[in-house]
Amino acid sequence: MRFVTGMSVRAKAALAAAGTVAFALALCMLALVLALQHNLRDSANMDATKTADTINTQLQELHPVESKPLILGSDDINLRDGTGHDVVPAPAGETAAPLVLKDSASASPLSVTVRPSTTAVDNATGLLLGKVAPAAVGLVLFVAALTWLLVGRALRPVSAIRQEFTEITERDLHRRVPVAAARDEISQLAQTMNRTLDRLQQGMNRQRQFIADASHELRSPIAALRAQLELALARPSRTDWPTAVHKALGDTERLQAVASDLLLLARLDAQETHRRTAVDLSELAAEESQRQPRTITMSGDGGGEGPVVTGSRVQLLRLLTNLADNARRHARTRVSITVGVSDGTVELAVDDDGPGIPEADRERVFERFTRLDGARARQDGGTGLGLAIARDIARAHGGTLAIETSPWGGARLLLRLPRAQEEARVACAS
Repeated sequence: MRFVTGMSVRAKAALAAAGTVAFALALCMLALVLALQHNLRDSANMDATKTADTINTQLQELHPVESKPLILGSDDINLRDGTGHDVVPAPAGETAAPLVLKDSASASPLSVTVRPSTTAVDNATGLLLGKVAPAAVGLVLFVAALTWLLVGRALRPVSAIRQEFTEITERDLHRRVPVAAARDEISQLAQTMNRTLDRLQQGMNRQRQFIADASHELRSPIAALRAQLELALARPSRTDWPTAVHKALGDTERLQAVASDLLLLARLDAQETHRRTAVDLSELAAEESQRQPRTITMSGDGGGEGPVVTGSRVQLLRLLTNLADNARRHARTRVSITVGVSDGTVELAVDDDGPGIPEADRERVFERFTRLDGARARQDGGTGLGLAIARDIARAHGGTLAIETSPWGGARLLLRLPRAQEEARVACAS
């Protein structure tokens, strides 16, 4: 097994094919030799019996005289008298049963033994082993060579795929492995590898863009903070220290918010598992409305059915907070949170009466560090990651997050999550 483990697939296939053919031929040859020997021995025994009968008949007709010699003409024939002495010496290994007769002249019983001939058996066995065995060996070698060539030709695309995949690096993710024209397993393997490379390239592009955006987002507050501190140190006597500290604290809070959002996104991308329990979204919405009682109102139309989902309470609360904060920054006067149940799906809608989001930009706002109004977002404390985090949390819980038009003319952020099972809802209610 250790020897086979170190062999290539091509060599293993050739060895397996040759071994299978050799085993089949050996069984066939063994069966043929045994059957041939059995038939030839039966034929030899029948011939010996007929010869003994013929000699018996001839002895009765000729009435041999004891004083005259009796020539039988074969070393395979043995003649014994009544006392058991050989009249004609018999070769060793006699197998035929004796035939008993009485000589009328000597009144002495004679027995005739005819040994079956093994010449035909030996000749047939020798011919079979001498002629067929080399042909069988040649056939085994031919099958091994043919398998080696065919498997090598079949695995030729694999070599091309391996060579191309080896040359693909982080900088060459646009390259793809060749796909064979034949629709076989190797072609399917190449297609799977190309799809994997597509996802890898998309992930790498997203990571590079994310790193560039994060660097830009972190660079601005760091540069502003450093400039403020350097200016204050350069003119300490003319610096309004409370104002300078207040500005520095604002930039520090922004850095902290960006770092916290980046860490959360990294955890979501890594698909870290969190303890999942039954969570009532109406309770989370009530908590959020109490956090901002002046701008956020809460309502429900669940029809008596509990809007309970299964998930991480911490992450779902963060999702709702991001949606509410986004709506609050863009609303003119009011924000509303509505929770309900529809066809086994829990729906949570956050509406505002702001300017709304153009339909062409409704998917773009979920990209990381995307701002439709960058100056206002920075001034209001947005990091450009809130909606991206919210959608990632929704997808991690098997739900969706989309943007529609609010009844007030602004934006509606609509969250849909699968409703929890009956047992979970009962446990949450209790």
